[in-house]
Amino acid sequence: WYMQFFFYTMGETQMGDYKFSSWTLHMASIIIFSTLWGIFLCEWKGSSARTCRLLAAGLTLLVLSTIVVGYGNYLAVAK
Repeated sequence: WYMQFFFYTMGETQMGDYKFSSWTLHMASIIIFSTLWGIFLCEWKGSSARTCRLLAAGLTLLVLSTIVVGYGNYLAVAK
């Protein structure tokens, strides 16, 4: 648990003018990784089809939001 903040702080120092997006990316990465890990370990086995669809929709939304933040940072650099 402690190490995530250790590495977050290390990464944040490298973000420069885009530190504002580092917490968003950090939290999205944690949620995506832990959910995928739960799927890999079959923690969602036995869930209803609706729950699995909601899980897939949530993961898709998180991945898309991460892409939007990254693209926004890219546009700011290109400016």
